[in-house]
Amino acid sequence: MTHTIWLVAALLALIAEFMSGTFYLLVLALALAMAGLGSLAGASEVLCWLLASLSGSIGVGCVARWRARQRRGRPTTTAADDPDLGQTVRISTLLDGGLARVHYRGTEWQARLSGDGPWQAGMQAYIHGRDGNVLILSLKQTETR
Repeated sequence: MTHTIWLVAALLALIAEFMSGTFYLLVLALALAMAGLGSLAGASEVLCWLLASLSGSIGVGCVARWRARQRRGRPTTTAADDPDLGQTVRISTLLDGGLARVHYRGTEWQARLSGDGPWQAGMQAYIHGRDGNVLILSLKQTETR
């Protein structure tokens, strides 16, 4: 009877993964299925929990490593892909670590300052690239299209 609970929990996690699209729920579903198969094979409850924990931990580690590799290999956006590249922004506030807050499209954005100049609040800069929602700024206007 215990194997049924494990396998139903695995099925529910798999359904949740289909609805959300995250690989971590897929890892959870596989870990629960491993515990269910262990229970079906006659393993004790403690061994099933250990099997689920170990397989889940290994799976989460593999997914995290895979995602980190995907982020490093991601190509930079080009002007054809991103209409924001080359647009003008005004620096509102300088932050620590080479970051700033800029005013663009009617709201405040976080931006990373490239190392090409003395930065000051209030000055104009150009969007050179983007890393997620963080704008990468330059003092020189880049070619667009």
